[in-house]
Amino acid sequence: MLNNFMIKVSSILIGVADLNKSKSFYEEILGMTFDEFRPPFASAKLDNIEFNIEENADYRAKDWTEKYIGGRKQVSFQVDNLEQFLQKVSNFGAKIVQQIEVKPWNWKEAIIADEDGNEFIIEQEI
Repeated sequence: MLNNFMIKVSSILIGVADLNKSKSFYEEILGMTFDEFRPPFASAKLDNIEFNIEENADYRAKDWTEKYIGGRKQVSFQVDNLEQFLQKVSNFGAKIVQQIEVKPWNWKEAIIADEDGNEFIIEQEI
């Protein structure tokens, strides 16, 4: 509680070009479970955090695609075996943007991307 107000993460937005094509990446690679799927909107959960995975639509601002689809996302995912996870990513046919790097804070990281170029840091504590 902050000054007697509750605050928590409500949802994280990820933009995609086509929800139907993207769904399997988020289910099979990132382990999300969809509880709502009605393009242009979908809601998925991972570890009780909600991700809104959305397509562009007529009602959005004209620069929505440029702002929300592609690029490095400000969320990272932790796994218990980074090498095995990257093998799963490779077998799925998803892109590995950066191979494993060991960081000075005793974590190792890699970066993967969905088919729209949304990049995610995948990390493991050493």
